[in-house]
Parts: sequence; structure tokens; C-alpha cells
Amino acid sequence: MTLPKRSCNTAQLVDINRLVDLMTRRDIDAVVASSHQNLYYLSGLNAVAQKSDEPRPFAVVISRHAPDHPILVMPEYYVGAMARQGSWIEDIRPYRSMISPLDRTAQKSDLDRFIPDAVSNAPWIANARETYAETMVASLENALSDLKLTGSHIAFDDARLGLRVSESIEHLADGFGLLMSARSVKSPVEIEMLRISTSINQKAIESTIRQWTPGMSWLDLTHAYNVAATEAGGFVHDPGALVLASPSGSDTSVAFTEEFDDFEIERGMRIMFDCHGTRDLYCWDGGKTWIVDGQPEDAATPAAIGTKNAMLSIHEKLKPGARVSNLVSTGRSAYAKSGVADPDACILFLHGLGLSHLDQEIGEEVDGSATGDFVLAENMTVAIHLLVPGGAKERFWLEDIALVTPNGADRIFTWDLDPQLGVAA
Repeated sequence: MTLPKRSCNTAQLVDINRLVDLMTRRDIDAVVASSHQNLYYLSGLNAVAQKSDEPRPFAVVISRHAPDHPILVMPEYYVGAMARQGSWIEDIRPYRSMISPLDRTAQKSDLDRFIPDAVSNAPWIANARETYAETMVASLENALSDLKLTGSHIAFDDARLGLRVSESIEHLADGFGLLMSARSVKSPVEIEMLRISTSINQKAIESTIRQWTPGMSWLDLTHAYNVAATEAGGFVHDPGALVLASPSGSDTSVAFTEEFDDFEIERGMRIMFDCHGTRDLYCWDGGKTWIVDGQPEDAATPAAIGTKNAMLSIHEKLKPGARVSNLVSTGRSAYAKSGVADPDACILFLHGLGLSHLDQEIGEEVDGSATGDFVLAENMTVAIHLLVPGGAKERFWLEDIALVTPNGADRIFTWDLDPQLGVAA
């Protein structure tokens, strides 16, 4: 999908009023965001990194006193990317990078080699030439001064960057938590992006199941999934997308996948698909049980029926104001009513989803904490995880992604809540 030019309003990516309100309540004058996800969230810019494993050397400054005058600080070699994409941010301030000549004093004309002809006379380019700085820190300090933020209370999502410009501010605050809190409630465009990324995951899981043949191993399966997800337009991350291991035999442990885990995938095994990846930086998560070469009667066990009933009961109560502990209790009660032998042994947990596989503020001391008993808000997107532990042919797993609405869950997956049987159609 093509991102809208103004990506920072309630109709598109960010509710800027929510962010300003959070800053006001926390007595924060401005936020400086430099992480890849937060840069994208606030500017709409998702440029390819000069080196793919390095952070993008950008920063977005938003003052709550002048929220309509954000400033984007960036190395000069990204000016072309900004010219091609565009942004709601009009004050673009480039600084000198390692690409510019280091064997002589910097000159403002050094910027010209990075400016495409099509925008050479654009107003924002004139401003870029005027504000061209020697370093990122110098550019940031100038931006803070121009926004009258010198000596103010400023939140940074990267404490190291904050410490480097700390002489220009009064007090450092936690910008990472601030922006995670802002990101926890999704705009309509974000919800659509999550639907697109989830559809990639769903297609990749179904494609992987279709590729199974006797003798296939767990590592074969994970490779098939990684390829299928990439072919569908997504990105997976080293060492792979499947994060929940499916131990063989009678081992009932809940384990995350390790690089050297491997075993043959045999008929009757319950494979737990819990897959992670991204499209346009928005995450997909989840999956469900695949009963290898399974038959309809395999989906009629208390574990299978109980898991579906538990998910449906949570869906019904996935409303603003609901507390996670009550949702877990609701699901566990459904397990007990469905005849699951030991409902207390079942694992039920929930977390946010968006630009990260969390997208919630961390820390028990903060309202809405992901590590505590947080309260749902409308338009949060939540990953709901349910597991009946057991051996390779008894365990049962289901993870669903849903939007919080006044009427309960609005599901993001389009498949049903039943396990995959045999080979996917």
C-alpha cells in the first residue's frame, strides 16, 4: 500500500493529539525519536539503511507546544529518499555524514550532490540548505533552540542520544515508554496495515502445510515457512520466523525454537505455528495448531474444543475497560467447562501488536503496563495466546489477533479457530 503524505493525524498513522496529551500529563515538553519504528511512526519515512544491520541515523523532534512544527534531522544522503516519498514534516534538516568529503572543511554546497533535480527549488530544500549542519548533535541542538526547547523537559527514545545533547535540556525523560503508550492505540491506517501483514502470515502457514511430505524435518518446515512468507511480500528475521518449538515425544515443556532443534515431523503430531515477521514494519504474529495428516475426529478432543471455547469467551469480553487478568480467568473457566483435565496448567496471555510484537508501555509502575495487569482501550490490537500443554500428540495451541471494540473482538485473521487438519486446501 502507498503511505499517505501526512502520516501523523487521526485518519492515518498517528493521533498527534493523543501524543500531545500524554506529554502534557507527564509534564514533557517534547519528544525526540530516533528508533527505526518510532521514526516511521512519526514521519512515515522507512528508508533503506545504508547498511541493513545499522540503525537509521535520524531523529524526529515534536514539541507539545508546537505540534504542527515537527523537525526531522537526517544525514544528507537520505534527502533523495525524502524527495521521492514525501512527508507531512516540512522542516527537514540534513547534516554532514561520512559520505561527504572528510579531507576538507564542510561546505553547504556539499549538500547539492544529494538533491534530485526535481526538488532542487522546493521550499523545504531551501530550508534544508539553510540548516545544513556539521553533525547530528549540532543539528538537534539547533532544532531544540529554534523550537524554544533549550532547558526544557525532553523525552528521548534513545537515552544515549539524550545524554549527548543533555547540556541543551533541563531533564531527560523516557521517550521509549511514551511512544509505546501512544502506539498502543491504532489508527485506521495502522489497522489496515496489520490486516495486510497478518494475511501474509496466514498465507505462509497454509503454504507451508501444503508442502509437507513424510520425512520432512522441523528445520525443513521452518525454512519452507520463511521462504513462503518472503514470497508473499513479508520479511522474517534471523534466525527465522517460527518462535515456538514443538518438542517431539512426550516432552510437555514450553520451549522457544533454537537453531539446532530438529526432529522428523510425523503423522499425528501437533505443530504449534507461532510466527513472527513484518510488512512495512507492521508485525504479524500467531498461528494455530496443525495436526499432521489429521482427521476430523482429532479436532474433537477436550483440548481442541476447550481452546476454541476459551478463545470465543475472551473474544466476547475483549472490550475497552476489560482487564487482562479477568480475560485470562474467563478463558480458564471455559477450559474447565469444556472438560480439559487440568485447566490450571493451561497457559493464557495477551499482549499488544503493531510496530513491535508488544506495542505497549513496559514497566509495572506505568498504567497500561505490558508486564502487569493492563486495561484494554478501544482500537488496541491484541495477540491472544492459548496453550494446553502436552506431548507431541496431545498439546493444543491457538493464537489469535483481534482489535478491541465496544462490541468485543474484531478478528484480524480471516481463517476459523479450528486446527489445520491434514494438508491445507
